[in-house]
Amino acid sequence: MPTCEEVASIADSVDRAARAHELFGGKHPRPGQLRDLRADALRTAIGEGRDATELASRLGVRAADIAWMTSLDKPTWPARAKNG
Repeated sequence: MPTCEEVASIADSVDRAARAHELFGGKHPRPGQLRDLRADALRTAIGEGRDATELASRLGVRAADIAWMTSLDKPTWPARAKNG
């Protein structure tokens, strides 16, 4: 089973989101981090101009699901160190 670090290293944001989504339903030891990886990758894809309908199709969900998957107000993964 791929680690979160291996998923995070996938260059294409849509591929990264799809891989995290695939692993999320299984018995991965770090589901919370996969959820954060998926959300971050989806936010990146949307920022790159990808359409929510295209993303939903790739992940096998509804376009409305993309909105809630990306709306969580959480820190990005991996968490950035706080200075000071």
